[in-house]
Amino acid sequence: MRILRFDISARGLHWSHAVIFIWLLITGTVLFFTPKSLLGDPLIKMVHLYASLPFILLPTMIYVFGSACTRDDVKELMDWTRDDLRWFLEFLKKNKNVKGKFNAGQKANFLLTLLLIAGLSLSGLVVWMKSMFSRSFVELNFILHDSFAVLSLLLLTGHIVFALYYSESLRGIVYGEVEAGWAEVHYPNWIEQKSR
Repeated sequence: MRILRFDISARGLHWSHAVIFIWLLITGTVLFFTPKSLLGDPLIKMVHLYASLPFILLPTMIYVFGSACTRDDVKELMDWTRDDLRWFLEFLKKNKNVKGKFNAGQKANFLLTLLLIAGLSLSGLVVWMKSMFSRSFVELNFILHDSFAVLSLLLLTGHIVFALYYSESLRGIVYGEVEAGWAEVHYPNWIEQKSR
């Protein structure tokens, strides 16, 4: 039996962010390695800059106008308890105690993603509006922006590795549903809450 884990709104939030981020990562890498100038190819630069707008706005709009389930998921991802810290201490154990729909690793990924989005957005804004700031401040933000991009790439790599390893999780975010037996093993408290 399959059960709903992520509705269309939650999947839209996840995949809109993922696709645009990968696009920004590709165009940012091209800009970084373009020998033309510090600013790179003008067309790629423009594409990169304007893709950053839906990167920020689209997930925000989906959160605001999407389903209540999606907003509940985001609230749970932001809610940290002692059980989450215990989950990290028991990370290598087979059966870790998960209190809700998300484990502490998923919550950490979400929090780091939000922090990196903020860092990329703010440093990118300074680089974009460089004429408003001193040269040294813009150069610092170039370095910060590139550093946040590298950290984001590392986080994305880990996210993909775990998603492939836990293939039922991947099926959940792609199709919305997971096997009930898998959910009972990995998220027993969520199953219990869901059945109430």
